[in-house]
Amino acid sequence: MGQLKQAFKAVFSAIVGIGKREDLVKDFEQTAKQGPWLYIVVALVMTVGFIALVMMIVKIVLST
Repeated sequence: MGQLKQAFKAVFSAIVGIGKREDLVKDFEQTAKQGPWLYIVVALVMTVGFIALVMMIVKIVLST
């Protein structure tokens, strides 16, 4: 479960554009050990969630 939390934190900080060098080093070490698939899946889930959120906000704004 800790790896999933780390992946969400890494992807979120990448999307927002913030992050620490120490966290980046941890992410690269974990990716070298286990591969990038966890980060890819988390990024896709977060992207779909962001698009759904934007669509809901636009729908609410246009309906009023």
